[in-house]
Parts: sequence; C-alpha cells; structure tokens
Amino acid sequence: MVPAFRRIALSALFVCAIVALLQPGTAAAEPDAHAKRQLTLNAGGATPTSDSGFGISLNNGNSDSPSKTSSGSKPSSSSSGSSNGQPGRIVMKTPPRAIESPLFEAASEVKLQWDYDDNMKKPPSQITIRGQMPSGYFEPGTTKPLYWYIAQNISAPNKMYTWNTITQSPPGYTLREGTGYKLFIIDSSIGWDNSTHVYPGKLFQFMLPFSMYNSRYAQTNDGVPKGYNPNAAARPTMSRVCIAVLVATVVALVL
Repeated sequence: MVPAFRRIALSALFVCAIVALLQPGTAAAEPDAHAKRQLTLNAGGATPTSDSGFGISLNNGNSDSPSKTSSGSKPSSSSSGSSNGQPGRIVMKTPPRAIESPLFEAASEVKLQWDYDDNMKKPPSQITIRGQMPSGYFEPGTTKPLYWYIAQNISAPNKMYTWNTITQSPPGYTLREGTGYKLFIIDSSIGWDNSTHVYPGKLFQFMLPFSMYNSRYAQTNDGVPKGYNPNAAARPTMSRVCIAVLVATVVALVL
C-alpha cells in the first residue's frame, strides 16, 4: 500500500516538474490605467484629453500668455476669403469630434486640440477661448449669462491649448460638477460680438457644450486604492502548486 502511494506521489511530482519547465515567463505588468488617463479631457465634440481622448496634460504648449485686451473691431472682407463664400470652421481632435458633449474632470488640466476645415483660407493669428456657466448663473446685477475668458489673444500655431480648470475659472467661482457648460473659440481679430457673422475664409465662432465631473476613483465601494494595478497583483502560479506537491511527496516518503 505504501509503495503504491509513493509511486503515485512521485508521478505527480514528475508531472509538476514538466509543467513548471514548460510554463512561460511572467509577462510584464501593463502600465497603470489610471496613470495613463488624459480628461486628455480633449474637444471635438469637442477634450483631458484627457490621449484623449480625455487627456490631462501638465504643459500648455503655448508660448504666449493671455493678454488683457480683446479686439472687437469688425474686420473687412478680403480677396483671400473662401471662393465659395463659406467661413472657416474648427474641427475638434481632442476631445474627438464624435463626442458631442464631452466630460471634463473638475480641478484638472484639459487638453484641447483642433484643426481647420478646407474653407479656412486665413487662419487666425490669435484666438480667444471663452467659457459660459450653466443656466442660472448670471453676470452680477443682471440676467445676462455668465461668461469668462479662459484665454485671450493667444498664439496657437500648433492648434492646441491646455486649459487649467482651477486657475482659469470665472473670478469668484469654482467649476463644479454638472451639465450646461459651454466653451467658445473665436478669431481675436474678429472679436466676440462679430464672431457669428460670416466672413468668407475666416473663422466662424466655434461652440462646444460640455459637462464637469468629480473623479471618484479613490472612493470606490470595492475599496480599490487609487493607482491600483490589477496586472501587478500577486497571484497563485503552477510553481506554487508544484511546491505544495513536493512537500506532500517528501512527507509521504518519510512516513
């Protein structure tokens, strides 16, 4: 009886040894998914990027600081305009244009990236980015919608901008979770008041509706800590099973 048990134990040990030798090495863990996020919110629906998609970026990529002045003079039509009489328009890349109303994370940096359509014959040398608070927020002492400047008269040769939602928020307000926000991009030389007028070949006002959200990644009901990478978690392997079989075999041989 005992020799038969020993033969069975030794056979099991032999099988485990073969399996252990054939087992491939452990693959490198994937980078932390949370760390790769970018609210790259980005805008095309118009997003942190984050990537994108939604993308969070720590560098603005704009060499010019926003100025305090904004041109509202009405531009004259020129021969450089579109031959079909159409204005130029913005085509969002980040966030992707397929996202009609993107979500931007509150207290983050939102990457905006865009391009121009074929009607844009005279791209703006400077742009202005303006935000509008949801309905219910008004200019002090009025019933006018509450607007604020995210950036004024900036050069954006790379057609991108990183918006800091903390420092570039309405004076006296904090951008909170909710819907109904709007973001506008206009040609500074045309000005806000004229930005919805049609000037062949020049930028027509771009508007992107968006919502703000608060990240609750660190507050999950499952108790998953922020930055947790499941791919890096320790897990049982065949080698551990073989070790257990080896211990059992040794005990059987001794007894």
